[in-house]
Amino acid sequence: MNKSVFISKFIKKTTKSNKIVLSEEEFALLDEATINEIINNSLGNLLVRLPEREIRFFEWLKINDPKVWDDLWSNASEEDSEKNSDDDLYYVSVKLLPVVVNKDGRGLPICDLQTTDNYFFSIDNMVDEESKIIIEVAEELCRQNKPLTIPQLLAFEISFEPIDIWHFAYKHKIELGVAKNAVEQLVNDGALVHLKEYEYLIPFIHF
Repeated sequence: MNKSVFISKFIKKTTKSNKIVLSEEEFALLDEATINEIINNSLGNLLVRLPEREIRFFEWLKINDPKVWDDLWSNASEEDSEKNSDDDLYYVSVKLLPVVVNKDGRGLPICDLQTTDNYFFSIDNMVDEESKIIIEVAEELCRQNKPLTIPQLLAFEISFEPIDIWHFAYKHKIELGVAKNAVEQLVNDGALVHLKEYEYLIPFIHF
């Protein structure tokens, strides 16, 4: 599908509903320039449904950490039950498209939990000297195609781009308990600052 045709189709949909469902083919067309044009031309409180790969992640989350899933989606889920429909689940603001289309496993950041601890980390949460050593070791192991420990892998992922512990565990097929233990180890080693409450995380969220 031609991108200009797609953008026209996208904008036309906004006149019919504030909710849009895109196919995988359409998501594949969403580069930075296309996303910016869509955001700049979209009116009102436009919502877009998450891609299927991210919906699969949240279905995994619902089973593996239901308290976190409830914190994120329980209101929409309650509305669904009243309508006997699943159609209103997994919609987010169109302004989040830049992170929604991320294909490296980070997906929609979980960083604003209100009823349970946040586990969202960026390079700003890494303590300079201690984390620098861990990251350098992890980078060298990667160059040599050698396995990393879970804390090393987590530090490496954080140094690359922000990530939450649930996407990290899902991406690398690691049990959540093991992934959270890696956070605790990095904190105990003085390499990572764990800010659990959303209000303290706000300065570290940039998207």
